[in-house]
Amino acid sequence: MSSIIVSVDTPLPSAVLRQIAIAGPLDEISNVVGAVRSHIFWHGKRNEATGKLQRPMLFFVYQTTRHGPQNGFRLCLVHRGFYIAFESKADGDPEDDIDKLERVIPQGHMEVVVLGDAPVTADGHNDGED
Repeated sequence: MSSIIVSVDTPLPSAVLRQIAIAGPLDEISNVVGAVRSHIFWHGKRNEATGKLQRPMLFFVYQTTRHGPQNGFRLCLVHRGFYIAFESKADGDPEDDIDKLERVIPQGHMEVVVLGDAPVTADGHNDGED
């Protein structure tokens, strides 16, 4: 067993992210245009009335045509309540955060992306704040 205490002074080592990616316990989505948006839309238990996700999501986005985390990835956390209007975008719609997730992933790149607002805890603290 190994254990890592994570704090403001001791961030999570990138090697741990790579281990999670290599272990493969999360969905792996290609960064081909539309794939990430479709995945979020269909797997986030979207409320049809509000367009907001009813459950959080965690998955990896990989560069299309490359295989394996050693080739680069984005680890994506999508918070419950994230708004997504449609499964796909109309031509000419402005770029949004999901489009940015689907941009080219450089060789060896490791990035963590968070979509939506962090939940507020019972004591009123927003977990996205330090």
